[in-house]
Amino acid sequence: MISADRVSFKNCRFEGHQDTIYTYGMGDRLYFSHCYIEGTVDYIFGWSLAIFDHCQLHSLADGYITAPSTAECQKHGYLFYDCQLTAAPGVQKVYLSRPWRPYAQAVFIRCEEGKHITPAGFDPWDKKEPARTTFYAEYDCTGEGANANRPCSFTKQLNDLSDYDMRQILAGDDGWQPIDDSNIVMRVRVF
Repeated sequence: MISADRVSFKNCRFEGHQDTIYTYGMGDRLYFSHCYIEGTVDYIFGWSLAIFDHCQLHSLADGYITAPSTAECQKHGYLFYDCQLTAAPGVQKVYLSRPWRPYAQAVFIRCEEGKHITPAGFDPWDKKEPARTTFYAEYDCTGEGANANRPCSFTKQLNDLSDYDMRQILAGDDGWQPIDDSNIVMRVRVF
């Protein structure tokens, strides 16, 4: 569980099953760079604005990668840039995301999606009208699981990334720039 603003993880490994990473703080900014994250069901979930930059998301079983609960007032939720989506042998049915709360947001930009990603890509969970409030999108994704024509009415293919500049998004009101912050090293091991 991460409950703090301005948290950066670089070259870290997160191993778990369900709920591997809980981005708890509403509106908090989190940055994951070149990390390995594995799990089964909703293994990345929560409220925070989180950017995943060049990370590997490894599914251990059929399930869901993310379950965002983005607040209505947040402009962005989960953003994945240039990530690799892989799976353990035998895994065949993984969704990119499902909305934990009504205003869920997850965007996958230039990600390589393995064949384990379902053609639908996104699941409405139990939401009756997810298109009204959720925002799920992709941009220039590749791989056997990529599908520019997802059958879900509540997903979009972006054609403009002007609102998706990582540095601008993370800067917030205080100018935080973790992308350039290479001199801070912290090792944490959770048991």
